[in-house]
Amino acid sequence: MREHPGDIRYEASQVGIGIITALPVERLAVEQILDDVVPVQFDGDHHPYRIGTAPSRDPLRPHVIALAQQTSDGTRDAAWLCGHMPHTFTSLQTIAMCGIAGGVPGKDVDLGDIVVATEVVDYRHERLVDGKHTVRANLQRPGTVWMNADHEVEAYELQGLAPWMPLLDTSEVLFRRPDAGKPRAHRGRVGSADLLVRDAVFRDGLADDYRILAFEMEGAGIAIGAHLGDRPWFMVRGIADHGDNATKNDIWHPYASLTAAAHLRSVLAQCNPFRPGGSKGTGRAGRNPLDAMTKALVGLSVMQDDMQRRAVLNQLPSSIRTQIPENAVGRLHIIGIIQACERFPDGLDQLLGALGRTLGDDAAEFVAVERTLRANWSGQ
Repeated sequence: MREHPGDIRYEASQVGIGIITALPVERLAVEQILDDVVPVQFDGDHHPYRIGTAPSRDPLRPHVIALAQQTSDGTRDAAWLCGHMPHTFTSLQTIAMCGIAGGVPGKDVDLGDIVVATEVVDYRHERLVDGKHTVRANLQRPGTVWMNADHEVEAYELQGLAPWMPLLDTSEVLFRRPDAGKPRAHRGRVGSADLLVRDAVFRDGLADDYRILAFEMEGAGIAIGAHLGDRPWFMVRGIADHGDNATKNDIWHPYASLTAAAHLRSVLAQCNPFRPGGSKGTGRAGRNPLDAMTKALVGLSVMQDDMQRRAVLNQLPSSIRTQIPENAVGRLHIIGIIQACERFPDGLDQLLGALGRTLGDDAAEFVAVERTLRANWSGQ
C-alpha cells in the first residue's frame, strides 16, 4: 500500500465489505457516514479507493469497508467493479450499492425518500412476442443477511425511531435538505438499465407493469457481478428526481445521496462483522450456507429436470410459490427457491415436505439433503 499522511493504516486483507457508488457526490456522502476514512491505492490496481469503518452488531469489531466509485455510470461498469475489487481485496465478502435514483410519484415516493431494493428488475433484458415486452429473467435477489438486518431497521422506523435520521443532521452545507420535509423509507422493486429516464409516461408504464418504485442505472450490474462472484449484495437509493424532464436536475443529488448512505450505515449496524477469510456474508467461518444448500439440491435428479422440479414446487403453498422468481437456468432457479422459502417461518418444513413426498422420507438422498438444509438454513 502506498503511504498516506496520518496514523491510520489499512491492509487490503482487512476489508470484508465493498461499497460501490456511481457519482462523486454519492461517494462523498458515503465518506460522511464512515469512520476513520483513508484514501488508498494498491500496487497493481490503478483504481483509487477509500477505506474506513462502520459499527457492526459487535461493538468491539467494526466493519472494515472499501469504498469505490465507478469510472463511469451504468450496469457494465458496476458489474466490472464487482468482479475487479476481489482481486485486490481478497477477503471481500459482500457488495453494497449506495446512491441516487428517480422515484415514481404515483407510488408515493417523494424527493429525499429512500428505497431499499428487495429486487432489481432488468427491464431492458426482455423478449418481444407479438408486440408485448416481458422481462426474460429475474436477477439474484439481495442477500438474506442484508435483508434480515434491514428488517431490524424497519422495525425501528415503525416505532418512529429511524436510526438513520440523526445522521442527516449535518453541518455540511452541501448535504442539507433543499426543503423543510422529512424523508421516508420504502422497500420494493427497483428498475435498472443503461437508460437515463426522463419520460413520465414511460416511467409510469414500467412502474405499473413491474411494480417498480424507483429507476436507476447500476443495480442490474451489481446483482449480476455479485452473483458471479458468489457474494450477497444490497442496494439502497435516495430519491433525487421523479424520472421526468420537469424534475430532472441536480438540486437533490447531495441530500438524496446522504439519506441512502445514512440508511446503509444503520443496516450495517445490525449486521454481524463480515469476517475476512470466512464465508461470504454469513459470519460462519469456512463455508457459504447458500452455496451448500444449492449444491445439495442441484444434486437431486428431481431438481435437475425442469418439469420434475416444478412438480415439486407445485406442492408448496401458493404464498411461497408466488415468491419464487422464474429462471430458465436450473441453478439460479434453485437459489430463488431457497431464498423464497427462507422468508417464511415454515418455509424449510414446507420444502422438505415437498421433497419427502417426492423422494420418500427414508430415501438416502432425501436424508442427506435434509441434513444439509437444516444445518445451513437461516429463515426469518
